[in-house]
Amino acid sequence: MSSAGHIGSTDAPSSRKTVVARILHITDFHFLAEQGQTLLGVETELSFAAVVERANQTPWRPDLALLTGDLVQDPCVSSYQRLKQRLTALNVHCYCLPGNHDDPRLMSELLPSENVHVSPQILLDKWQIICLDSTISGKPNGRLSDEQLRLLEISLTEHSDRYALIALHHHPIPSGSLWMDTMVLENADEFLTITQKYPHARVVVFGHVHQAMDEVYGRLRLLASPSTCFQFKPLSPDFAVDRAPPGYRWIELYADGTIDTGVERLAEMPAGLEFTSKGY
Repeated sequence: MSSAGHIGSTDAPSSRKTVVARILHITDFHFLAEQGQTLLGVETELSFAAVVERANQTPWRPDLALLTGDLVQDPCVSSYQRLKQRLTALNVHCYCLPGNHDDPRLMSELLPSENVHVSPQILLDKWQIICLDSTISGKPNGRLSDEQLRLLEISLTEHSDRYALIALHHHPIPSGSLWMDTMVLENADEFLTITQKYPHARVVVFGHVHQAMDEVYGRLRLLASPSTCFQFKPLSPDFAVDRAPPGYRWIELYADGTIDTGVERLAEMPAGLEFTSKGY
């Protein structure tokens, strides 16, 4: 099982805890085939750039970025090449996994570079990050294959000395929006049963829902983050666009297995956002 190396720990004077890693979680970029195109009225590439700029303006500096799917809306060479250029400029190691709009094969061929990785596992000091592929080819809903479930269990078994953060695209718990929950992880019960067998499994991070979530399931903290483009209205029975701006989540992993996390957003919504749309 491959690893992109180890990230060392630093001291966090404000918390008096040892920080193992500071993670920038960004998700659901929906890059389009051509620069300048819009989705729901939003130029998604510019919105992504604005979120990254917002993160770069803060004194908090990440050790790595975790990108949890729907990196592109149109899975083609041009969209992934432009995304790669944007990520290379981030000057931080970026770990990517696919969403239902992505092409995992193209991602693996086009994205990897010196600082962009498509890797199932990241080994840190006292923590590991396990990146799972929950996509079903040609379908918007998600499922973890037997191979992905074995990867999860092997990673948790072989590195029982490390706390675990597990990343995937599809939400493994209901969001409360009926239309979105038709695309919940199909075998979420099987996934969650495995995680509950290992007390060192501590955090699950996901995208797909285009909104912030922070829930607890047993020992697990389950976290979703805003999209870098448009947001879905929480607890809505039908497709609806929310008036919350794009954003990102910051996560700090501590050596004692605890975490701190929060969400930061742009000051304004993207120009042109179509609030009356019934889908995309």
